[in-house]
Amino acid sequence: MSTIQITTSRFGTINVDGKNIIEFVSPIIGFEGLTRYTLLDHADNSPFKWLQSLDEPSLAFVVTNPKFFAIPYEFMLPEDTVHRLGIKQVEDVLVFTIVNIPNENPGLMTANLLAPIVVNQANLHAMQVVLQDTQYTTRTRLLPDTAKGQESSESASAQKGKG
Repeated sequence: MSTIQITTSRFGTINVDGKNIIEFVSPIIGFEGLTRYTLLDHADNSPFKWLQSLDEPSLAFVVTNPKFFAIPYEFMLPEDTVHRLGIKQVEDVLVFTIVNIPNENPGLMTANLLAPIVVNQANLHAMQVVLQDTQYTTRTRLLPDTAKGQESSESASAQKGKG
């Protein structure tokens, strides 16, 4: 496979080996016509990656696996999805969720658990799967609400100081 070169808005010019091109068998919802992506590391030891479009260099999604955040996340793939992705064994499946990070408060980041990105790493076919009959949502908080915990500990410290 050959290498392709693209100039992205976030990462500058990058070379992508053909064996690292993820082909979406159906496009990400709202991004019809964009079917070729690659995964880029955000930073060493980061739970985040970038799903960089090769068809639209200005488009990249922050993705993660919710298990990095101790969020229990399991679901069954519909049989037609297994077939469309050519999945032969569960070990070949990679699951990512698209992350929304608010500029004003990154601690309020959320993940779309309702519609994960499923990648068959054996053939690099992928698709976004909208889960049916589930409690998952499109905006699941990844980090605990630390502001409430901080207020509680400050209040407890103030109480101890009065004693």
